[in-house]
Amino acid sequence: MNKRRLIFFGIFAAYHVMAFVFTLIIENNTGLLFKLVGYISSFKYGTFLGLVLLIIDFVWWWSESKEAEKEKNASRHENNTLKAKVYDLQETTKVAPKPIINPKD
Repeated sequence: MNKRRLIFFGIFAAYHVMAFVFTLIIENNTGLLFKLVGYISSFKYGTFLGLVLLIIDFVWWWSESKEAEKEKNASRHENNTLKAKVYDLQETTKVAPKPIINPKD
């Protein structure tokens, strides 16, 4: 994985750790939960951030897989070209059988 991808997954992991810690804090403290009702619109932005991170990861994976497929096809084409050249070289170096001359001619 490249450095940019590792940084992205670090941010993605930090987001999930913060969400998990938040749920642990809220679990036994209902008073805090009722105080947070006024901040529901802020939570929408937090969940939207998580969705954006997920979409970015999917698009990134998709573009990398397309690039890998192109590289694979280019390698396969190059391999086939080299095989054809080697085959042609082998055919030209083979000794052709001498034609049989019919003595009656």
